[in-house]
Amino acid sequence: MKTDTSPRPRPYWHVDAKWITGLLLSLVLALTLLTFALVRVTAERPAVDALTMLLAVSFSQNGLDDETEIAEMRRMLEADADGEIQPMPDLAITVRVADLAERTPREIRLAFFRKMAEPLYGGEAAINELAADSETREAMARGGVLSVLSSKTHELLQRALTVLGILSAVLALALIYFSYRFGRLASPGCVLFVAALPGAALFGFLGWAFNPPGPSAGPDSDMTGMLSSLASNVLPPLAQIAAWVFLAAMALGILLIFLSIVGGLVSRRRRASAPAGSAASNTT
Repeated sequence: MKTDTSPRPRPYWHVDAKWITGLLLSLVLALTLLTFALVRVTAERPAVDALTMLLAVSFSQNGLDDETEIAEMRRMLEADADGEIQPMPDLAITVRVADLAERTPREIRLAFFRKMAEPLYGGEAAINELAADSETREAMARGGVLSVLSSKTHELLQRALTVLGILSAVLALALIYFSYRFGRLASPGCVLFVAALPGAALFGFLGWAFNPPGPSAGPDSDMTGMLSSLASNVLPPLAQIAAWVFLAAMALGILLIFLSIVGGLVSRRRRASAPAGSAASNTT
């Protein structure tokens, strides 16, 4: 007597369900990866670095490496009895002689504007400690484009990521259930690769196109030159952080596809050699 050891055929509707689930998961996973990339970009360290550079380039009309404003600050410090000044009267940012010692103009500017960027990222409480009057506080709290890189935005993105992550996990489990044998590795792998490819291409291009940074805007630069300087100094680090999220997802997808191919080949080889060695055991 022979026992039938062949796997049961799966219901045909599983094939349709797999494709529908895969398409839905590709869309949701693409949004999940984008949200995760934005969560990383708006984390405190990269966001404060970007805000610092944005402020430094915006307020440095002659470029980040210009000596004129730094020389003026040195003269003011020499004339001050306490050896410290407050360059912007409305902001509680103090500059001391030691802050300028053995630093380039670029390093001095970045250190100064970081003291403004950190409260901007921190939110209302930090801004209230920095700004002396209510008008300045309101202007900084509004922030405009700068308010995108804030702890509040970071928290909102984290909440959205939680919802999208749960939805992605549910769809991924459904995709695995409707797939067959080593397709349970290949299907999620293909979805990961497809979902991550557009983001990897976009952010990879942005990181490459503006890197290395171009020259800082000079005194004769127009608005186009200023925007170009801002883009070339701020975009590459943020784009590279985001690109790594998508590249990691693509790598995981390729790994799953590779494992499914290897597993399928090994399984076929075993099934091909099984009848000769197991014929006796299958007959009673």
